[in-house]
Amino acid sequence: MIQKATKEDAKTIAKLAVLMWEDHSVADLASEFSKILSQNDALILLKYENDIPVGFAQCQLRYDYVEGTKTSPVGYLEGIFILEKHRNKGYAKALLKKEL
Repeated sequence: MIQKATKEDAKTIAKLAVLMWEDHSVADLASEFSKILSQNDALILLKYENDIPVGFAQCQLRYDYVEGTKTSPVGYLEGIFILEKHRNKGYAKALLKKEL
């Protein structure tokens, strides 16, 4: 199952994200994700396996310069992560293909 994250999911996302961005704390990331999820130009999708969160994808519109682009805003994949034991199952691809 893949679902659109809400502000209530900020800590869940942070617990996954800290495994990728190790120089941050869960508390700091949870605060940041809570702010991001309140914006209209951001989206975070959560991937669940048997009701357990195993990954996420964070996308946002970027208004600043993004290398390789000529227009603004541009959609940008800020981060994508799948727990190691759940990799190679197509979950990252499913997150990127999810239609809302």
